[in-house]
Amino acid sequence: MKLLFALLLFQSLVLPPRYAMENPASVSAIPKNLKKDYDKLWTRFILGDQDAKILAEFDHILKKQKNFDAAILVQAYIHLFKSNEPEAAKKFQQALAINPNNRIAVFYLAELAFARGDYARASDLYAKLLAGDNTRIDLETKREKALLLATENLLQSASRAEQENRIADAEVLYRQALRIAPNEPTFHARLAGLLGKEKKWDEALTYYRRQLELGGPSEDTERNIAEALMNLGRTEEAREVLDRLRKRGSGDENLEAKVRELEDLGRWGQDIDVFRSITNADALTKDQLAAVIVRYFPQITEFRQHPQILTDIQNSWARVEIQTVVGVGLVDPRPNHTFEPASPVSRSEFALLLGRMIRLLSISPPNAPPIPINDVAPSHMLYSDIQWALSLGLMSLDDGGNFNLNGDVPGGEAVRAIEHLLALSRRKEA
Repeated sequence: MKLLFALLLFQSLVLPPRYAMENPASVSAIPKNLKKDYDKLWTRFILGDQDAKILAEFDHILKKQKNFDAAILVQAYIHLFKSNEPEAAKKFQQALAINPNNRIAVFYLAELAFARGDYARASDLYAKLLAGDNTRIDLETKREKALLLATENLLQSASRAEQENRIADAEVLYRQALRIAPNEPTFHARLAGLLGKEKKWDEALTYYRRQLELGGPSEDTERNIAEALMNLGRTEEAREVLDRLRKRGSGDENLEAKVRELEDLGRWGQDIDVFRSITNADALTKDQLAAVIVRYFPQITEFRQHPQILTDIQNSWARVEIQTVVGVGLVDPRPNHTFEPASPVSRSEFALLLGRMIRLLSISPPNAPPIPINDVAPSHMLYSDIQWALSLGLMSLDDGGNFNLNGDVPGGEAVRAIEHLLALSRRKEA
């Protein structure tokens, strides 16, 4: 590929013999009163031995007939053969201003642009010619070469600017490359990556998604999308992307950790230290359980509640959350109207709460045979709730197949169960 670029870069403008040059009279009308003079001058141009006189005579004619673009084109030809390409380009541009559809002027302006390395301009001009005649395979080849070189130059310049930490310049160059080749997925990826460096996450997300549309499935792109969503605070959407990747065996532990941290901050805010103490607790307490439930499922505050008299929660840091979980019937108070906020939650109490949450969220347990439990008989009042918690992967048995009804629930284990329950509820809604 690099060799191809090198060969193309060293191409120069090659002119046919004068007799093979297209007569401008074929594209421009010649005034009747000037036709004889024009034809003589054209013949002399083909002979190629009186260029200075031809230029002078056409200058004299153009003083009276300023819009005589055929005369201007012959002058441009002469400058081309004299290797005065800047003056030739000036004349072709002048003719084009008189007649924007003058294909001779457009063609040579394209050729001159290509020869001096202005490939973007050359590509535009070749495209203009093709719009008038799409059968020109030679022009399409030239347009593609110009397009290739234009984008390669822009990308090299953009990469160099990025390496030199000229981020704003790099962004402009990547955008120019995309204007030339808007359907090239790698260009979208490069711009998106740069926008991410600039913390322009909204735009970065747009370009990553466009890359995915154009380039097809890509786990790297999906990870980039998840990162952009995370940095925009759209953690639920980021979580959905990461869940899909994990199912395909392409999870990203670092990104998952960042999303979890952001989710935790979103739920707990200034109480984040409280959450960390909960996850590190050897035995979850009832006030901690109430707080975790309400933080992960804030929608339960909108459910119909039946206020209960609780005599021992006035000084609890989780008083509001306790009233909520009791009011909606997720946790039962003691018969003496106490809640005992600081008491540990037993595994049986946790299974009962999970069972009620499963019903409240309308999550359907797997249709599978019951899991054998050594220490809980099918006749036990919590047997169904325990089976649901086990079958959905919210709780587990010990190595001996026992559930341990009266055992403690570690804080980290409880949080993982609630997070898994949240994922199940989102999956059901999706």
